[in-house]
Amino acid sequence: MENTISQLSAENLEIKLTNEKILITTPTSNQTFALRSVNGIGVVDLVDDYNKALTVWRDKAGVGPIFYVFAGILAIGGIWAFSLSPILSIFTVLISVLFARIGYIQTWARKRKINEPKLMSAVRIMMNSGNIDFQFDKTGIISGDVAEFVAKVESTLTGYNKNNY
Repeated sequence: MENTISQLSAENLEIKLTNEKILITTPTSNQTFALRSVNGIGVVDLVDDYNKALTVWRDKAGVGPIFYVFAGILAIGGIWAFSLSPILSIFTVLISVLFARIGYIQTWARKRKINEPKLMSAVRIMMNSGNIDFQFDKTGIISGDVAEFVAKVESTLTGYNKNNY
C-alpha cells in the first residue's frame, strides 16, 4: 500500500511523493519515477535561459525611438511640402502622427514591462540515465515549501536506499 508522504503544487507542476514513487503532473504529461531509479532531486534556477530571453526582449523593446525618428522626419517633410501640395502635406503629417503613436505605444509597453521574461526554476530529478527538469514559476509558490519538499524527498530516498541495500 502506497502512502503519500508529501506533495508540492505550483502553477503548472504538481509533484507527489509516496513511499515507493515520485508522481509528476504537468499540463502536458504525467510521469512516474520509482524511488529505486532516482539518485537525487534538487531545484535549479534557469538563469541562462532567462538571460537569453531578457536580451531578446530588450532588443525588441528598443524599437520605439525608431518610430519617433521616422515621425519627426515625416512631420518636417510634410511641413516643408505644404507650399507644393497642401493635401500631400496634411497626409504626410497624419502619417507622422501615426508613427509617433506607434512609438509611444512601444515605449509605454517597455515601461510597463509587458511580456518581460520571468526567471523560471526547475525541479531536477537525477538518475543514472541523466537529469530530467520540470519547469515552474517560483513566484507562484513559497520557496520554503519547495525546499521542504526537496528535503522530504531526499530523506525518503536515503531511507529507501538504506532499506534496499
